[in-house]
Amino acid sequence: MMRIKTIALAAVLALSGAAQAASLIDTGSPDASKPGYVLDTANFLAVQFKADAAWQIDGLSAYLSGGNAGEHFTVALYADSSSHLPGDLLASSLAEFSADGWNSSAALNWSLPTAGNYWLALEGATKETIPGLPEPDGSFVATAGGLSMPGLTAFSDGGLAGYQASPGIQFGLQVTGAVPEPTSYLLLLVGLGVIGVSRLKACRQQHG
Repeated sequence: MMRIKTIALAAVLALSGAAQAASLIDTGSPDASKPGYVLDTANFLAVQFKADAAWQIDGLSAYLSGGNAGEHFTVALYADSSSHLPGDLLASSLAEFSADGWNSSAALNWSLPTAGNYWLALEGATKETIPGLPEPDGSFVATAGGLSMPGLTAFSDGGLAGYQASPGIQFGLQVTGAVPEPTSYLLLLVGLGVIGVSRLKACRQQHG
């Protein structure tokens, strides 16, 4: 009985982590055939995308140049508002600029709870060299041209007005993650059932 429980538990642990790794967004690399877009605390860029199912976003890369190694920018996930602009903030993370080209933020573990439209944004970041006095933490250029954007685009100056529609914006973006496999859920339930039955039998034997 102990062997059955051990095997079942191992199966549950393995299957609960089973997922299909995939690319959610890949705009391609920019060719600089268009003027780039400034990214700093007064220039935010966002793009709408569609998820066909629930997703777990693990990593994000943005194609940026012009910064200094060790400076930062913010990557943010928004819900799609009724006006088809970035709505409620769902998640955000600070990303470090390393060099001109693709700059990555890994281990995000952001969840898209359902299929539907969402927004991903690149935003400026601040730092406090003097406590209580935030200052910009870098200024970058999002290289444009030759990119395949997944949806509508928007711009914000970082103020209270929020994002406004801005057609034609381009910036290099790659987003990876995982989609849970439907069969994994079924096998997971089977494994949990085996554990439950074995525990019930063990309990009856102890009290029988």
